[in-house]
Amino acid sequence: MKKYLFAILSLLLVMCGEGTVEIGSGQYKPKIVVEGYIIPGNPIKGIRITRNFPINTQPNPFSLILKNAEVKITELETGKTEILTYNDSTFSFEGALNFIVDYDKSYRLTIEADIDGKRLKASSTTTTPAKGFEVIREESILDSMKYRQTGADGKVNNFKVVFKPSPGTGFYVFSIVALDASYSSFIYENPYIEIDSSDLDESFDNFRNQLKWLQFVNSSAEKIEYNIEWLDTWFYGRYRLIIYAGDENFRRFLLTHGSVQDPDGNFHEPLMNFEGEAIGVFGSYQADTLYFKVLK
Repeated sequence: MKKYLFAILSLLLVMCGEGTVEIGSGQYKPKIVVEGYIIPGNPIKGIRITRNFPINTQPNPFSLILKNAEVKITELETGKTEILTYNDSTFSFEGALNFIVDYDKSYRLTIEADIDGKRLKASSTTTTPAKGFEVIREESILDSMKYRQTGADGKVNNFKVVFKPSPGTGFYVFSIVALDASYSSFIYENPYIEIDSSDLDESFDNFRNQLKWLQFVNSSAEKIEYNIEWLDTWFYGRYRLIIYAGDENFRRFLLTHGSVQDPDGNFHEPLMNFEGEAIGVFGSYQADTLYFKVLK
């Protein structure tokens, strides 16, 4: 799923931190760029620390990685701190395998890095989801089904996922990816829109990768049911469904990163939870992965 979480960094890398973008105006300010999530029950890994750059330049992408940044994560309740080290094979920072992120705990990420001769500092805090999120597989409908299959009553059936929410977590993301997506497996005969091969040339990835979410969910409910609409399945074949129970940082950033330009053309930042000189996202989530198949 991280496709949609990480693709937005190409935008973040060129943001100057102001409300407008004016090439040559001198408004560019160096910033630390953060792309990091922690997962309860797991060690810390995949924390990417890079830098931004002026939009009228074309730097070597590898020069943007802040390998020598000082990065640490502190569990606020206990004060236990983990120093993160850079991994050349993943281009990201990670912690020791025995430092396991806990449920329903607050963690502060702190970063110091030298950019353009300046020492920049930044921090952000996330509170991990409480234990409890769980897909109820025996009640979910996630096996194989013909495209827009109908029941005895003539109504169109849907794939369905049923899950127990995490107490206190009201935001859930559904990443739906067509694993067998191709021109030959595309469902041209659909009741929604007329599509030809030129449309696929322009929007293939948009059809292949679908993203939906629920917010302000009643997290004290015994269970939540979510139907996968046929508008989210544009190919015959196998699908991977990843469900995320995300924290507030996750929610705010995901819902605002795609709307950063005003009608007058000026740009503004998505909602980010950083103190100091950084942009990006530091959040937390729980997740589960499921599969289903659309038949002809």
